[in-house]
Amino acid sequence: MTDYSATRQHAVKSEEPVCVAFAELFDQIGRLATVIEAIGNGLARPSGQSLARWQVLAAVEACATPVSGIAEHLGHSRQSVQRIADLLVQDGLALYRDNPAHRRAKMLEITPAGLTALHRMRALFDQLAQRTTAGLETEHLDLARHTLDELRLRLEAELPNLPRA
Repeated sequence: MTDYSATRQHAVKSEEPVCVAFAELFDQIGRLATVIEAIGNGLARPSGQSLARWQVLAAVEACATPVSGIAEHLGHSRQSVQRIADLLVQDGLALYRDNPAHRRAKMLEITPAGLTALHRMRALFDQLAQRTTAGLETEHLDLARHTLDELRLRLEAELPNLPRA
């Protein structure tokens, strides 16, 4: 057992191997999320964007979507996505369209300038993906994605069971 494993094992107060492995995975995912946010912001910066703005633009690339739908898809609050959407509209990267299904909830649509910014960010991402996945098998990446998705679904199912303060 590594020193790190021993520390994590103490932190989770369990000697069950599956608990220790899950705690280490949980910690690793947290560190990975920090790196992903920094990388995303770094790739978006040359286009004058942020990772959050990139995510919202990508969410409306194929079709106009209400802010609430974008928020649900991204797992963010409607208010935070609304703030980003308003900034994208202000900068001319997106615009609001009437929503035939709801009078007040406008649809966010990407503009040609927004598509240009999105394509620039994607080009930088593709270069990064080529560099960082060199030598990795696509099947291994797919397995990791499927495993993380399964864990996400299981953890989401646990949200209602969390203790209340």
